[in-house]
Amino acid sequence: MISESRRRVALLVALAAWVAPGVARALPSDADRATARALAREGYEAEKQGAYALAAERFARAEELVAAPTLLLGLARAQVGLGKLVEAEETYQRILREGVEPGSPAPFAKALEDAKREAPALAPRIAWITVDVQGPRTPRVIVDGVDVAPAAMGVRRPYDPGNHTVRVSAEGFAPLERSFGVTEGEVQTVTLAPRKLPTPPDTPSSVSEVRMSASAEPSEPMTVGTKLGITAVGLGAAGLLLGGAAGVLVLTEHESLSNVCPNGHCASNESSELRQYHTLATVSTVSIIGGACMATTGIGLLLSSHKTSSVTASVGFLRIGVGGTF
Repeated sequence: MISESRRRVALLVALAAWVAPGVARALPSDADRATARALAREGYEAEKQGAYALAAERFARAEELVAAPTLLLGLARAQVGLGKLVEAEETYQRILREGVEPGSPAPFAKALEDAKREAPALAPRIAWITVDVQGPRTPRVIVDGVDVAPAAMGVRRPYDPGNHTVRVSAEGFAPLERSFGVTEGEVQTVTLAPRKLPTPPDTPSSVSEVRMSASAEPSEPMTVGTKLGITAVGLGAAGLLLGGAAGVLVLTEHESLSNVCPNGHCASNESSELRQYHTLATVSTVSIIGGACMATTGIGLLLSSHKTSSVTASVGFLRIGVGGTF
């Protein structure tokens, strides 16, 4: 008489070789079916010995080769043995969604019935956790090395019982990490409030930009009096410079005439040099007097056009200066 374990192995092997009609998957080859039978046999033996990780791996690979609800059922049970209740729930739901085609072998129908019975018993064991991040608007949340989608933030998410680690990071906030544990069926809210980092001081580049903006501001337009004053001062300075230059030539010419005109009496052949001397003297005198008057007028216009806290002016030989705070 065949034992119960041998019957179950034989059942899995037989079902792995059968492909239900209408499954949206390429038909397996003979080699694929043979491989699936071997994987199913190894998965069942591993599950019987409590090697759930090996069993889950074997059933998953077998189901990739040959679609059968019996293989998914073996995978779901192995996942439960590993404590991966969330994954097991999804595997059970896959069996329920896909169902079995009419006319399928009886073991397929039994696998579906087993899934219908086992799935409701599993659901209450799953923990539900809400991760609530306070402070940053768009934080990055990672739980057990997996990113949590922004749409899943602040709402309940299923978790396996056990210990978990959550990490939060956001621009302008210090990174935060916390571990938490949950039991089967527990509902919990994990609140995290990252510390806001101090605002860094202005960098040299930003200070330079501010200074450049300030210097680029348009200055107050000059009044008519200011323009006339500046023009007058400029003309006065030019007159003083011209008068000073002519004065230097007058002194040079005077020394030359003193040598050829004793007692101030010049010969007729020196008349042209004498006329040149008088001309330069006249130009020097007129230029200095006119330049001084023009510069004085310009300074007066500037003083009347601006409110000043202090003004100084200086006029001298070959030199004119204006200073003040306008």
